[in-house]
Amino acid sequence: MLNLVLYGNSVLFWFISLGIAILTYILLKIFLRLVSQRLKNMVTKTNTAVDDLIWNIIDNSKTLFLLILSIYIGSKFLKLPQNVNQTFNVIMIITLWLQVGFWAAAAFKYWFMERNIDQSNGRQKTNLSIINTIGKIFIWSVILILVLDSIPSIDITALIASLGIGGIAVGLAVQNILEDLFSSVTIALDKPFMIGDFISVGDFSGSVEHIGLKSTRLRSVSGEQLIFSNSDLLNSRIQNFKRMDRRRVGIKVGVTYQTSPSQLKTIPETIKNIISSFESITFERANLTNFGDFSIDFEFSYYVESSDLQFHLDTQEKILIQLYESFAKENIEFAFPTQTIFVEQETKT
Repeated sequence: MLNLVLYGNSVLFWFISLGIAILTYILLKIFLRLVSQRLKNMVTKTNTAVDDLIWNIIDNSKTLFLLILSIYIGSKFLKLPQNVNQTFNVIMIITLWLQVGFWAAAAFKYWFMERNIDQSNGRQKTNLSIINTIGKIFIWSVILILVLDSIPSIDITALIASLGIGGIAVGLAVQNILEDLFSSVTIALDKPFMIGDFISVGDFSGSVEHIGLKSTRLRSVSGEQLIFSNSDLLNSRIQNFKRMDRRRVGIKVGVTYQTSPSQLKTIPETIKNIISSFESITFERANLTNFGDFSIDFEFSYYVESSDLQFHLDTQEKILIQLYESFAKENIEFAFPTQTIFVEQETKT
């Protein structure tokens, strides 16, 4: 019975081929399980992302791929017609490309989603999800082209050319939408600003409320909502005040020319003492800078060691009030625009 010939091969060789296929499948499953378990143990012990990435890729090895690979290896021990061999080759290549797609999608998802999901807020999770979806669409589009290219009866060049003509028309129609879409991906990846950041774009300023696929919304200080397309936003110069570690403040004051030289000498030290009395404030300098038309001008500066706007404004108010009180005690008057007119009276002879 073992010598019975079926489709050009004896029953013995059919059993050998089947046995090799089964053995190959079992060995592949055992190998992947051992490697996956070992990597899983490493993941819990290390902080590196590489072993996590490899584990995610291996964990997405599909059973169908292993099964077809095992059958393909087993078929090599049989003498099959050329057209059957070609069919097996095509099926194997298509299955391989599909498995590569699953591996690539798993790697992309881990790198842009799971690796950042713990430290992301709800809005950023939405952005990461958008990136993951776009990445998957791109990956599977490439895989689809490679799969079609693997089928001998399909001319992929002619297919792409025919799709290209329609694609150009569609691309021109949705050019602005795609530009905003890719800009939203850039914002999510590069993070020039995040939800809650206070930014300035040209003459407009506000807190970032929402980052969408097409537009970003700000809430201005006066209360109205400002809406920018993502592409316009990235093409503009953006000031992100939330990222500011410290704020430099410069203030000018002028005193009258009736101020005595001894009083002028005390002003820089007075300013320094006032500023130095505040916490989270670093004094920089205080100097007489100019003899103006109606005032003797002083300029002083300091650093606020915080990005909080309200803290800066409250502190500046307290400094100016204390400076006013100090000048009042020393009888130093602030200057304001004045004109002195001298009238010469003629003497009668």
